[in-house]
Amino acid sequence: MNFWKNLIKNLNNEEKTEFTSRLHEKIKKYFPDKDEQFHIKTACLSGLMARIAFADLKIDLSEQEVIKKSLHKWMSMTEEEASLVSKVCVEEIRDLAGNENHLYCLPLRESLAVTERYKIIETLFAVAAADGSVDNKESEEIRNINNGLLLEPKHFSAARATVLEYLASLKD
Repeated sequence: MNFWKNLIKNLNNEEKTEFTSRLHEKIKKYFPDKDEQFHIKTACLSGLMARIAFADLKIDLSEQEVIKKSLHKWMSMTEEEASLVSKVCVEEIRDLAGNENHLYCLPLRESLAVTERYKIIETLFAVAAADGSVDNKESEEIRNINNGLLLEPKHFSAARATVLEYLASLKD
């Protein structure tokens, strides 16, 4: 996979900033048999999803389920592994809320193609819509992440269109 080659290349580049967070450290602890690329990508993806789930200051079980399913798909995890990471990122939500989006976006934008980064934005909207409504705070947080992933406004608009029926701004 080109993703892994690019991520390894970026991790070996001394000019790049080292990624670490409490979430990253816990993932390393729970998955010692996995490589560093797995740890970083898992921490970044789950961190971004948890930020969106917690944007309204609560995490619904439906949002946590979408996080779990997304990790299962994105990281080729077993359901048990995805459930563990989902639980860990929810437990670490306060730490995640204190981190800037760029800490999670930088490793992803340096290693993923535009189409893969766009899929992340679609996934974030799926997390936001899981509780039945995408509120303005969630949408704006995703817009910031879209910018952090160096995507264009058209990517944000296209991903947002996938959840039009859930947009709180269009209800009422």
